[in-house]
Amino acid sequence: MSVRSTHRRLAAGLIAGLALTLAPAVAMTSASAAPVGDAPAPPVDLRVDTSMPAVRGEVNVIWNPSADADISEYAVNIYYDDGSSDLFNYQGASDRTYTVTGLDDGQPFDIEVRSLRTEQFSDPAQLRVTSLDAGPVYQFNDLASTVFQYEIAWLSSAGITTGYINPDWSRSFAPSAPVLREQMAAFLYRYAGSPPVDLPPSSPFTDVSPSATFYKEIVWLAQQEITTGYAGPNGTATFRPSAPVLREQMAAFLFRASGTDFSPEAQSFSDVPPTATFYFEIEWLAAAGISTGYLEANGDTTFRPSQAVLREQMAAFIYRLETGPFGKSIGSA
Repeated sequence: MSVRSTHRRLAAGLIAGLALTLAPAVAMTSASAAPVGDAPAPPVDLRVDTSMPAVRGEVNVIWNPSADADISEYAVNIYYDDGSSDLFNYQGASDRTYTVTGLDDGQPFDIEVRSLRTEQFSDPAQLRVTSLDAGPVYQFNDLASTVFQYEIAWLSSAGITTGYINPDWSRSFAPSAPVLREQMAAFLYRYAGSPPVDLPPSSPFTDVSPSATFYKEIVWLAQQEITTGYAGPNGTATFRPSAPVLREQMAAFLFRASGTDFSPEAQSFSDVPPTATFYFEIEWLAAAGISTGYLEANGDTTFRPSQAVLREQMAAFIYRLETGPFGKSIGSA
């Protein structure tokens, strides 16, 4: 069926071990199909979602038919890129979930739910198959609208974020909030493996006291020459820990942390000319596959260097750094 084949666009890049997530809140539409007998097809509004984050090694499929749909049997179909498939049939109009386990390691695939009575198919949802790190994957309660659910789950499993603990003891990630400079220091420090830090007798920044929550992480950032802060009077410097990180600053932080040499070949973004302060760093970010920028309505590709980096975007940037050619270079010799 063509509706399935057109959705087999998953990237591979698989490591030993298995963890699965569906694309977030994939809306399902009913495909036209001949009803059983002479009866018209009942209205079916199927949708698929998964609990986020997914449990390692399995995925929980959830769907919701319309209230007046007369459905007596459902099936969950798995379609692999090599053309093979798995079919999971089961009875019961009251069933709304199914846990798929034992999926083939090493193959991307699509998943769909269908009504066997009416042969109406949901649109396929693309599953991502790759390894998560060994750490806990926190159940953040505010990820329904982000396209970076998997990257945030990885950030949690790698011990780079724990999110925010709410009054009811649930956790949230605040994906659309800007990354603060002190948070960036913490993210990069944890990504480097939380190495020992030789704390100086006084702070290198006048606005970061030794009692600050992220003092150690900010000192480490300065010692690694990832940041110099902002020059002040009489040789002093400030860090501005509560200021948002701009996208051009993020590029500079990641470039310096990677410790790589790089010479850009051509300008990638129309709003970052070679005369821009962080031109080299932003071009490196593009060459490393960490950022593709924004495709504007006029056809230009922009980077928007003066915009703040969102927390969901930072999860994606660090994940791409990890899986790209410069992964784990931060903090190494």
